Amino acid sequence: MKTYRLLIVSRCSNPHGGADRIIADLCRNLPHHGWEVTLGLTKGASFNDPEGYRSVYPDLPIVEIDGTLGTRSSRLTAIKKVIDEVRPDVVLSMRVFDAYEVVAKEKQNRGIRLVVGVRAFEDDYLSDVKRYRDHIDGCVTSGKLVAEACCRFANLERQRVISIAGGVHAPECAVSRQPIVGRPVRLLYAGRIEKEQKRCQDLPLLLAELERRSIEFELDVAGTGPSESELRNQLSQFGDRHAIRFHGWVDRETLYRDQYRKADLFVHFAAWEGVTIAPREAMAHGCVPVISRFPGLVTEGQFVDETNCLTFPVGDPVAAAGCVERLVGEPELITRLSEQAKRSQSGCYSFDGSIVAWDAAFRSWLDAPMRSGVVPVINEKLPGRLTDLGVPASVQNTFRKWAGRPVRHRSPGSEWPTSSGLLTDDESRQIDQIRSEAIGTAT
Repeated sequence: MKTYRLLIVSRCSNPHGGADRIIADLCRNLPHHGWEVTLGLTKGASFNDPEGYRSVYPDLPIVEIDGTLGTRSSRLTAIKKVIDEVRPDVVLSMRVFDAYEVVAKEKQNRGIRLVVGVRAFEDDYLSDVKRYRDHIDGCVTSGKLVAEACCRFANLERQRVISIAGGVHAPECAVSRQPIVGRPVRLLYAGRIEKEQKRCQDLPLLLAELERRSIEFELDVAGTGPSESELRNQLSQFGDRHAIRFHGWVDRETLYRDQYRKADLFVHFAAWEGVTIAPREAMAHGCVPVISRFPGLVTEGQFVDETNCLTFPVGDPVAAAGCVERLVGEPELITRLSEQAKRSQSGCYSFDGSIVAWDAAFRSWLDAPMRSGVVPVINEKLPGRLTDLGVPASVQNTFRKWAGRPVRHRSPGSEWPTSSGLLTDDESRQIDQIRSEAIGTAT
């Protein structure tokens, strides 16, 4: 088996995300399949901190991509420097837009392949895939709906696109499920605590509706995020009547040992997802998901209503409470769904299956003709008074480097962008049509 070099370029502002767990798994396991893996982490002056990432994943082969000057040209230079040092055969960009341009320009000199990870159905991601379609050798999505959008909207050939879900490890030991009789139902929320995508604001509404229906419950919350403090305050109203436990971010081993095995139901409210991993890890333990019908859920076929889970419309916590009530009141239903949930996480959805799929995809794209074309030109516009006075970005870059005056960004996505920001209204309408068709299928 021929050995190849893989450079993964990733942001590090949130080391606890689902995509970051996948990246860690690739770093640890692709070497067993003949890959030399290097993880290039973006470094910024304020938000992207490789040292914080190392504290979570101390064993990974990390190099830093120094973008602390805060300008796009400095970010492009930093990525090229790491490519010069690593000399990869494949560069996998995971949510780092600037890597697209650098690899596109380096292709002719090095013959390297550009692979992009599109791990969520987001308009900006899809817009940039279309913008760089002539340079993208492979695209790994999270979910069949995202893959379909990359083909239909971005016009990537189907052989260049594959959906690979995050692989689910088998439970460490057999799990015996106890009937929900004479005790509170044990609910688990595990994931990022934020409002826009994960809709954590639906959780207190669910609990209030369960109280109204006189359903006793306990709740464990495993995760962190920008809305954590607000959610803690909202759930404190239930603390004197129900057991509410916040655990912060916990690693996979702790989730397997302390949470998935003990929970009866996994509650998930997301407005959109790829092939979300935490509910599937719960399923492997026989914990039944009560999950929103986000776009792509039906297309993927992992969460099948009345077969291995119960689903409800996005933004409808009252309907979610109805699902919980059914599962509490129908022992035969929860037993049947639990058994089917366990059986669903096998094959390509298992951990070993996903790693094999990544390896095979990379090798197939290396064997295929390299994609190349005219590289899109994206002019840099720096914030601040110098730009307002008409000073060119190239001059500002030189001045900032000489004077040690970096651009101070206000968010991780500005410091190291996930997208170009060039999405048009027409593109949004086209993507919305694909999304609407999926929602129509789900209802």
